[in-house]
Amino acid sequence: MKPFKRFRFLLLHIGFLIFLSTGLNNSLFAGETVEVLGGAEDVNLRLVALLNKLDPDFYADEKTQGFVYRYRHRWKNPYDFNIYVGKVGKTSPDSIIRIESPRRGQERMWKQILEQEILQKSPHESAVPLSEKYHIVSQGLNLITPMASVGYNSWNSPLFTNRDTFVSMSIYLLCDLILAGGAYLYAQENLPKKNIWDNMANVKGPGSVWESPNAVGIFAALAVSRAVRAFDAWEDTSAHNKTAQFGWSFKF
Repeated sequence: MKPFKRFRFLLLHIGFLIFLSTGLNNSLFAGETVEVLGGAEDVNLRLVALLNKLDPDFYADEKTQGFVYRYRHRWKNPYDFNIYVGKVGKTSPDSIIRIESPRRGQERMWKQILEQEILQKSPHESAVPLSEKYHIVSQGLNLITPMASVGYNSWNSPLFTNRDTFVSMSIYLLCDLILAGGAYLYAQENLPKKNIWDNMANVKGPGSVWESPNAVGIFAALAVSRAVRAFDAWEDTSAHNKTAQFGWSFKF
């Protein structure tokens, strides 16, 4: 499964370029921070307990980037995160938690979870609980087009912002256009050509691209984006449903 995550990470970077081309200038990896009363050791214990409750497939990274603690997801974990715990300042008794994720929506989602769980803050007045999503719907839509699957998973889900949805949809549309479009042109260029004798004998032409032996390449190209999205859709649905089962409310 690791190659899927690496490929998706590459696609997210392509999506970042797409996003920049829209004229919006916010960073895709802006990060979110939560300030917590108490020392880093105590805050760390509370954070680890929360991470274990959501999904135990994470690990402590020794490269803390100047923080005291750092935690990252494993490939089986449906969430994507880098979470740091550190001190607000050298002389301050309080701590800070920083959340980074390839998706801005996940960063904001984690911040709201931490505020409700660790800070014991009430959710925003406009926040709402989550409803369950279904793997069969997400995967079924993916067979039609990955964009539809992204739309389903992003609807009323804290895992996505509008920008995340736009970038993800653009990535899959671009992949289909490049891969399937290239395969179509290749098949078209390699259709048998009628010679002068065929024309004189009124021989039937080679037929359409879809009748060509190379037509299988078009379907193979379409399968690439759907294979990547299949894993992505599993993560999105699993992460959404794991979050929904705890009854937290989220502001979208």
